[in-house]
Amino acid sequence: MQLILIVQVSIALLAGELGGLLPLGWFAGLLVLLAAPIGALTAGALLARNAHRGMDRAQRRGVELFFASNSVIGWAVALLLITAASSELPLVWEPALSAIGVSAVLMLSAIASSLLWAVTAWSVEKRLRESSMLRALDQLAPLQAMPSRGAFVLAQARAGLVPLLAPLLVPLLSSEGARALAMQWDPELVQEARLAGGVFGALLLFALVPLIVPPLLGLTRLAAGPTRDDLEALAHEAGVGVREIWVWPTQGLIANAAVMGAFPGLRCVMLSDGLLECMPREQVRAVMAHELGHVVRRHLAWMLAVILACWTIAGVAVTPVAEMLYQELAATAAPSAQESIAQAASLGREACVMVLGLLLFGFASRRFERQADTFAVQLLSVRELEASAPTQRDGSIKSTNGAIEAMVGALGTVALLNHVPAERSSWRHGSIAWRQAYLRTLVGCETGAMTIDTFVAVLRWSALVIVLAGLVVGFFPF
Repeated sequence: MQLILIVQVSIALLAGELGGLLPLGWFAGLLVLLAAPIGALTAGALLARNAHRGMDRAQRRGVELFFASNSVIGWAVALLLITAASSELPLVWEPALSAIGVSAVLMLSAIASSLLWAVTAWSVEKRLRESSMLRALDQLAPLQAMPSRGAFVLAQARAGLVPLLAPLLVPLLSSEGARALAMQWDPELVQEARLAGGVFGALLLFALVPLIVPPLLGLTRLAAGPTRDDLEALAHEAGVGVREIWVWPTQGLIANAAVMGAFPGLRCVMLSDGLLECMPREQVRAVMAHELGHVVRRHLAWMLAVILACWTIAGVAVTPVAEMLYQELAATAAPSAQESIAQAASLGREACVMVLGLLLFGFASRRFERQADTFAVQLLSVRELEASAPTQRDGSIKSTNGAIEAMVGALGTVALLNHVPAERSSWRHGSIAWRQAYLRTLVGCETGAMTIDTFVAVLRWSALVIVLAGLVVGFFPF
């Protein structure tokens, strides 16, 4: 859903430039815009009904289809948004609402579509939880009451939308603010201002996230006890300073974890209650080691360089093609059509840059996740060896089957609890099956000589060189 949300937000922000591209009146555009949330609610209700019928017959196919439909509905909403944004609706509303107001309305339509789908998901989640109660009792696992429909939707908004929208909107708004200032004071520095604004917004976000997220998501401190002691010891062994370990209260609805904070004094780890309650200790340990891997390998800092490099590559690859196509079309077009052709070429270039940049970033992000999985195996293998034979280390440590299976099992449990098929690919993380298959190839490999570590090192330094080259060319053109 991350990629879908990025596309939806990008469409909303481009509404001012897209307006009028399609021969669609403002009223028709409004109907299309309203069709997004209404369609999401209708489709979700029909698929939920189908899921219930399947569960009545002890069949899981309907449930799998229901949760898989979330992404399909998301792309359909994106298509409706771009249709509405390309109608005359933005042109009619902009004088009264301003360009930012029009973009906000489109974003609200996208958010409403997501939340209305969650409204229909409540009954399916409730049925699944009720069916798993006996198994939970047999395993002596804690039981949590299913929240009301309203509380469930609010929890989905806090868990799914807030963590995704904030990293998108803060750099974007900062970039657009810098662009507006540049347009007023020196239009020739617009691109440089957008880059600087985006970097500033990202750095601001990195600094403030550990302070903003805990009260925003209602995080609670992990209680003192064996689990906390174990996780703190693991962080110490990894050489990572962690200020706090938080529990993310989702009423057992979500199994996920995250590390927050680029600075050691603010850094904290967040583990959802669903993950802590349903995973065995070795899998919780593996999840913690994965999050520590992001810190040790400095993924938070390098991610910014990779993002900028991806968009630099995309811009360099797409711009010459867009200019060539514009020149060919403009050479044979009537003078009255020149402005429309230029607008279409500019929008086409921005769309292609966004798509190519997202594809490149997805590739890099999946390698970062693979490296974090690998680090978890490395750290847990060292711990396992020290626990079993602390005096027999010869300097060469090989990945153990226990460490690998702990990480493989943790990924499988996350997929099961979040109703995600193991084969379904994720833009930023890859599929669970893909990650598990890779981990199983590490059996017996030396922990200090992993191929993925070398690959990511080359990738991140290459990204830095590309960003620096882009800055030199942008600020000091030859």
